Amino acid sequence: MGGSPRELSLDELGERIVDMSGRLAAATCRWLLLVAQFDAREGYLSFGLASSAQWLTHACGIAHRTAVEHVRVGRSLLQHSRLAEEMGAGRLSFSQVRAISRIVAPGEHGLVDDLIEVARHGTVAHLEVVVRGLRTVDHNERPTDLGEYLTQSWTSDSRWRLSARLDPERGAVVAAAIDALVQRDGCSPADALLRLAEIGLAAVADGENPLRELRGHERAAVVIHIDAAQVPLRSAERDQDGAPVTRSAERAPGDAPTASRSYARVAGGPGLPDRVVQRLLCDGRIRTVIHDGAAHDSGSKVLDVGRSHRLVTDRQYRALLLRQHGHCGHPGCPNTKNLDAHHRIHWIDGGRTDLDNLLLLCERHHVAHHAGECHIQTAGAGRFRFVSSDGRNLSARLRSPANERTRPIEDEHADVAADAATSRWDGQRLDRGYAISVLAQRRQVAS
Repeated sequence: MGGSPRELSLDELGERIVDMSGRLAAATCRWLLLVAQFDAREGYLSFGLASSAQWLTHACGIAHRTAVEHVRVGRSLLQHSRLAEEMGAGRLSFSQVRAISRIVAPGEHGLVDDLIEVARHGTVAHLEVVVRGLRTVDHNERPTDLGEYLTQSWTSDSRWRLSARLDPERGAVVAAAIDALVQRDGCSPADALLRLAEIGLAAVADGENPLRELRGHERAAVVIHIDAAQVPLRSAERDQDGAPVTRSAERAPGDAPTASRSYARVAGGPGLPDRVVQRLLCDGRIRTVIHDGAAHDSGSKVLDVGRSHRLVTDRQYRALLLRQHGHCGHPGCPNTKNLDAHHRIHWIDGGRTDLDNLLLLCERHHVAHHAGECHIQTAGAGRFRFVSSDGRNLSARLRSPANERTRPIEDEHADVAADAATSRWDGQRLDRGYAISVLAQRRQVAS
């Protein structure tokens, strides 16, 4: 392995490049199997992130699209031992394994063997052509999944039916938009829904005025009815100056809340969990109606109708965007859309609406925080520290073990094949239609 590259002949340089290519494939295989194990154990959840790809982007400096590919390929290697064996020996490159992983499903070991033969006796371009053809066969034979939160169907009398289940604030936005059109145009809710779709299509087609994302307080107002006697007591938090933050109004002794009973509800809707109430009050154009009795009691007296004074100003929101470089404040989160201004010390607990107490969170991490999955602490100078529910500092960077950094590359991957990173293609033209039809039929028989 000695000798400067300048002292090597072209043949020696070529051999060295091919040898190192095989070693890179073997090392990448080991790394991808580690990623797959991390993903299988949902390690990203312990860091408060939505996926292993987000964690790789945050911890390893990998572009998100590339990280998604790495996770997918790692899963295939974990599911197909033959694929891992070939790449671990350096006989398959990452590009070849990536192409194969796009089409093979768990248990399709026969297809894996066939595609490995295609990769060994052809180019990567040939393999990509075959994989694209097999995916086309799949799309033509298998129905498309309709999705999770919204379904569309036709009734027996040839009418179109729409069914959806949304979070309370999302449902309130849709309901408020339909109600606004009903009130303005005097039409039925069904006509208002159609009109809403027409407005949306017109806005999308308007090239001169591009669409923009709504901020939380620009969404339709949500009215929350709160029973003052049932609001749970909260432990005092401390602001940046160390002074305890207390509620502006406390219940009298003996007015202990009933734990099993909801103390707030959306107007015209069901009771809400405490974490949802705190999240809705944290941001969004929320109007609170406080009662001295049960919120559902028609005879209760309205004590206060809260206004939207908790909202951040446009200048504050722009300052938060600049401070966080336009994305969510949670460590490793790349989201740049639907960012809500969050009060670290919650507004309902007396937190101030100023920059030292504010940060931007995406919807997922806003919900996660109010659900107790992570806590936010101040770190000074407008910075915040995220701590998981089990006490780990999610803002801390991971470090590589010293022994892994200093281990010589030459001592690793001793089992790399002598013919690693070489192709057996003899230059013949690929018969695309024939190859795809044969592999598709073999796959169908195997299933």
